[in-house]
This record gives sequence, structure tokens and C-alpha cells, in this order.
Amino acid sequence: MFYQIIKVGKDEIGVVWDLVGGKPQVEYIYLPGGKEKMMVRIVRNFPAINKVSRTVPNGIDQLIVDFFNGKKQKFDLSILNLARLTEFSAKVLKQAYKIPRGKVATYSGLAAKVGNPRAARAVGTALANNPFPIIIPCHRVVRADGNPGQFGGGSEMKKQLLEKEGVILDARGIVSLLNH
Repeated sequence: MFYQIIKVGKDEIGVVWDLVGGKPQVEYIYLPGGKEKMMVRIVRNFPAINKVSRTVPNGIDQLIVDFFNGKKQKFDLSILNLARLTEFSAKVLKQAYKIPRGKVATYSGLAAKVGNPRAARAVGTALANNPFPIIIPCHRVVRADGNPGQFGGGSEMKKQLLEKEGVILDARGIVSLLNH
């Protein structure tokens, strides 16, 4: 297993990846904003990781940067290791991936789309544990009242990501759900 720390402006995004059948597969993406250094977080979660940084092949690192900067990109989900997820979490993340750039969905709306309309809190938990933030755009899921809610990179980062993608927030930081 390998890692790459990607500089994005003054921020760093960590990517843990491996080669599976000769192809790169992303295991985990670390958002900027942790109090600990990125490498400490990676080694704590993946103790067997190769301590020498290696660039993720096939331009995957640039795709992640582009996503983070709000650019429209297409991404093949087969390069994400979804095998460690529960069936429910995998369904939620695959559905979240379908939310178009510049749009949002609600936790309850996403729960309904995965066939469990009363599972809004479980959807929130699945998204909170999303190992592939940015690629699986959990930042595009908001509360029913339009409040952006929580995010692994912090609520300010969530708002910034939404705004980079063209989602309009009012002066209170609330998303208008009329057009979404």
C-alpha cells in the first residue's frame, strides 16, 4: 500500500492507494484540516503503508485536485476500493456520487433513493464515514432545512466546496432547496 500527499494551494490532501491486478485502487482520501500532520494520520490508520511517497498512477491525483477545486470531472468508481464498506454504505455512497455538480440532495431524499426513506440518520452516518470525500461528493448532501450540516473537512470547507461548484448559499449560509 502507498500514499501520496497532494498540495492544493496551501492545503494538503492525502491519498492512500494500492495496486490491485496491476491497476491503482484508492483506499482512502484524507481532507485538509486535521490538527495532526497528514503523514501521522495516514500511518496511524494504515500502519503497514510504504513510508516512501509514490504518485498515484493514471493522473488520479490531478483528478482529485480538480474535484477539490470545483471543476467538472468524470471519475470511474472502479478505482475506489468499496469492498470494505457495508452494503448499505456502498449504496449510499454510490447514490451520493450521482448528485450532479452544482446540485444538492437532502439526507432524507438520499435515504429514499436507496430504498430506506426513514434512514436519514443512517445515511448521515454512512456519509460521515465516507473514505472517499471529494470523489464521492458527500458535501453535496444537506439537511432538509438547507443548512449544509457537518463535513469531515469542517463546515466552512463544505460551504466553500458547494460554492466552487455553483451552489448558492444565502447570507446565513443556507442552501436554497427550490432548484435542487
